[in-house]
Amino acid sequence: MTGPLAGLRVVDCSRGTAGPRLTRMLADYGADVVWVEPPGGHPSRDQLAVDYAVNLRNKRSVTLDLHSAAGVELLLELVSRADVFIENWRPGVAERMGLGEAAIRARAPHVVSCSITGFGAEGQFRDVPGHEALVHALVGTMAEQPGFRAAPIFEGMPFASAGAAYLGAVGVLAALYRRNIDGVGRHVETSLYDGALAYLMMLWGDTDSGQAMHVPGANRLIARTFLCADEEYIGVHTGAVGAFGRLMKVLGLTDRIPAGETAQEMGVPLTPEQAQIVAEQIPALFLQRPRSEWLAILREADICGVEYLRPCQSFDQPQVLHNGMVVELDDPVLGRVQQVAPPIRFAASPHRLPTAAPRVGEGSGEGGLLLPDWTAVERVAPAGPPDVAPLAGVRILDLGAYYAGPYAPRLMADLGADVVKLEPLGGDPLRGLAVVFRSAQAGKRSIVADLKADDLAGARRHLVARADVIHHNMRPGAAERLGLGYEQAAGLNPDVVYVYAPGWGSSGPDRLRQSFAPNLSGFVGACFEVSGRFNPPMYPTGNEDPGGGLVGALAILMGLLHRQETGRGQYVESSQLNATLDGISHIVRRVDGEVLGADRLDPLQVGFSALERLYPTADGWICLAAQMPRDAESLGRALGPRLPARWVGSDLLDVDSDDLADALGAIFETRSSDEWLAELSAASVPAAAPKMERQAATFLRDPENRRTRRAAEVDHPRDIKVRGIDQLLRMSSTRVPPYRLAPELGEHTTEILLEAGYSPESIIALREQRLVR
Repeated sequence: MTGPLAGLRVVDCSRGTAGPRLTRMLADYGADVVWVEPPGGHPSRDQLAVDYAVNLRNKRSVTLDLHSAAGVELLLELVSRADVFIENWRPGVAERMGLGEAAIRARAPHVVSCSITGFGAEGQFRDVPGHEALVHALVGTMAEQPGFRAAPIFEGMPFASAGAAYLGAVGVLAALYRRNIDGVGRHVETSLYDGALAYLMMLWGDTDSGQAMHVPGANRLIARTFLCADEEYIGVHTGAVGAFGRLMKVLGLTDRIPAGETAQEMGVPLTPEQAQIVAEQIPALFLQRPRSEWLAILREADICGVEYLRPCQSFDQPQVLHNGMVVELDDPVLGRVQQVAPPIRFAASPHRLPTAAPRVGEGSGEGGLLLPDWTAVERVAPAGPPDVAPLAGVRILDLGAYYAGPYAPRLMADLGADVVKLEPLGGDPLRGLAVVFRSAQAGKRSIVADLKADDLAGARRHLVARADVIHHNMRPGAAERLGLGYEQAAGLNPDVVYVYAPGWGSSGPDRLRQSFAPNLSGFVGACFEVSGRFNPPMYPTGNEDPGGGLVGALAILMGLLHRQETGRGQYVESSQLNATLDGISHIVRRVDGEVLGADRLDPLQVGFSALERLYPTADGWICLAAQMPRDAESLGRALGPRLPARWVGSDLLDVDSDDLADALGAIFETRSSDEWLAELSAASVPAAAPKMERQAATFLRDPENRRTRRAAEVDHPRDIKVRGIDQLLRMSSTRVPPYRLAPELGEHTTEILLEAGYSPESIIALREQRLVR
């Protein structure tokens, strides 16, 4: 096996999408993953055939009857020989099966275990079935997601499951890193609810001063989609320094909207007259030329403009092919399909070439049970204090800006890493949007310095030499001009894990194109996925900025684990394009061009099918999630004679979806949401009342969320109280640091320069020369 996780053994008892997706990422990078399913195969294999074509690749299958004592004993024996155990049973199920955390610890104290639930192991939603739609209904996504009508809007992208998979993988890898130091196995817990929050947190912030997220179209920032003369769509974003002014010049509007004067101009409001021009005249101007012309014009002017494509059309684009992001496999169910390849590139430990998902029992040992090659391994006895942050002692130099790049080191700071954010003298442009900036930068220290200056050569050497990880998302060539490229950094610090997160890639035809959310989501088809069939593309709430950061966090941790194993640092690349493609990895394409797993959301944005959708009630809405056979059967029994006579006793999964939706709609509108939820809950039918308004302030001010550390509140000299998302995974035998607000500009410059050996007098001189702030 190859990859940074080669030699790692993983037992996967999960089902659905989040757990198998987590272990797919581990398998893609060298882990030996065994998927445990019941004799005859897991029932979800047919219903989730497209997801499993991707998420079961590179794995082996063993069959065990976990309802029998013998099956449980065989599983415990398998786990005792593994490094990682993954399950996503509902809270309390593992304990009833004899596979709870106490049983795992007794048999395998070295194992890192991970539980992924729907809503967490405690809290008001603990026992709600963990369906993607219900998570989005209750966390507030359906009030956040833009639509063509008023909320609630059914969410077309499965980012709660994706987020849970990424968070679970982050927790597992961080726990393995600490286990390699102290020998202690730990339990990691996260949920689909946390997974959704990992994306929503980019725009979730709250203060006592009333500071809120900017209103689109109100500031000196263009971030929207335009229809062109050829009826194709282009996404435009002016987040780069000076890009807003350059766009006004291209459009001939500088006489009415002059260029800005600060690096953070995206936070500067427009006048009412200027806002009207942005809302009305700019769309009309884009209608005057075809998309290809606009792409050329914007590229020449160094403005981010990206073509919006349908799902899988990006598979044929030159940069995607250059990045090696499409792989063809002979799936045992779907036949030969093209799917998204692993997104991260490791120079010293390349990922394995994907192999197709296994058939039931394929890859087992004799008799389809234990694996003969998994011999018992002698484990290191636990040593040292276990209650420390998993990444305590890890030092990260963050050279990135905006959101997707810095979000990855922020996640490392949450787990105890010392992250130093280096900013130019003008500061990170994202400081103009305080809510977003705080989300990406919490827990870090800030130094503001002109590292090109000769007087700061010592600081540059110090920051590079002390770093375990260097991470940035500058455009290709920029770090090298600062003396901070990989070869330059490795010359000072050969052991450094250097993680580069470019927009499109470090090489290839599009390497110099700008990358801003949600334009890469548009490029890979996600904007059409959230808009519904036949509709224009829409902004996706779960987009590539958080997604890129989550994948970047995995890149950092895998690089650190590889260095622990081999003693070698390396160059790692995790482009935003690759991460965005991983976000739509649940969509595949047959070699004849047929796309599978896409275009599921209906034109009214109410759902995927009659059994997985929103329905109006007498006083609001309910979200129904009865798409699984058992749940559909429960719904049929609950509604009984209220259904048309011809369907009574029938399998509702076999009924025409449109006809069934009409009938259910007529039934649900007769009573209130509370009445329906009481009846459906009593009948074990998964359903929820979707939140109808943005939940940021409500969630962040909830004392229960602060108790569980999903939310935090800190004092602030200007905003009185500032609130933000805190921890989204839980880990045993760990003490994570308290929530630390994103640093003020240059807040730690003096502290860091003193660490680098500068005297107080020399630091004062540097400030007087305006080389630091």
